[in-house]
Amino acid sequence: MTLFKYAVLLAGLAMLGPFSTDTYFPFFPDMARHFDVAPIILQQSLSVYLLSFTVMMLFHGALSDSFGRRKVILWSLVGFILTSIGCALAPTHDLLLIFRAFQGVTVGAGMVVGQAIIRDRFDGIEAQKLISQVTMIFGLAPAIAPVLGGWLHVYFPWQSAFVFLVMIGVLLLIACTLGLPESLPRSKRRPFKMNHLFINYKVVLSNTRFMLLACSLGLGFGGFLIYVASAPDYVLNVLSLNTLQFGWLFIPIVIGLIGGS
Repeated sequence: MTLFKYAVLLAGLAMLGPFSTDTYFPFFPDMARHFDVAPIILQQSLSVYLLSFTVMMLFHGALSDSFGRRKVILWSLVGFILTSIGCALAPTHDLLLIFRAFQGVTVGAGMVVGQAIIRDRFDGIEAQKLISQVTMIFGLAPAIAPVLGGWLHVYFPWQSAFVFLVMIGVLLLIACTLGLPESLPRSKRRPFKMNHLFINYKVVLSNTRFMLLACSLGLGFGGFLIYVASAPDYVLNVLSLNTLQFGWLFIPIVIGLIGGS
C-alpha cells in the first residue's frame, strides 16, 4: 500500500470522531422536540459521547498491542455501526444517551490505532510526512460534517444524521477488511494487563517534558472542543444563523489545521 493510500484510509478512520460529533448539530432543535427535552438537556448526548471517547482512548492502544491493530479497528467499526443504528432508532432520550456513550467507546480506535500503525510501518521523515498527510485530510471533517448535516436537515428527519454515520462506518469496514494489513506481528504482541497499563501511565505522567508537550496540544484541542460543544446553541440561538450556515464558523478552523499540517 502506498503512503497516499495509507493516509486516506487512516484519515478516514480518524474522521469518524468529528463526523460523529458535528453531523447532528443542525438537528438539535428537531431532536429536542422529538424527545421532549430542553436543548441544554439534549447536549448531554454530546457530553457522554466525548467523555466515553476520551476515557477509552487510554485503552485502544494497549488493546491493539495485545490483539493486533487490524482486529481492534475492525471490531471497533462493527461496534460503531451498531451503536449508530441504535442512535437512529432510539425511542427515548435516555436510550440515545446510552448509545452515544457506547459510540464514543468505539469511535476513537481509528485515531489511536492509526497512529500505532504508522509507528509500526514507518520511521523518521516518512512517518512525519504520513502523519501530516493524515492530519491534512482529517482536518476537512470538522468543516464538512456540519455542512452535510445542514443539507440532510433540509431534506430528511434527524435520524438521517446517524444513518449517514452508519453508511460511513460500513464503507470504512469494507475498505479496512479488504485493504488494511496487520502491522503488528504476533511475536511483538504483549498480554493486556491493567496493572501494567496503569504503571506505564504513572511513568508517563511523571515525565515533565512529555506532560508539557501533551498539555500544549491538549489545551489547544480542548479550546476547539469547547467551541464544538457550544456550537449548536451559539450558531442557532446567539447568532441566529440557519442550519446551512454552520460551516461558516468551522471552515476557518479547518484552514488552520490544514495550513499547519
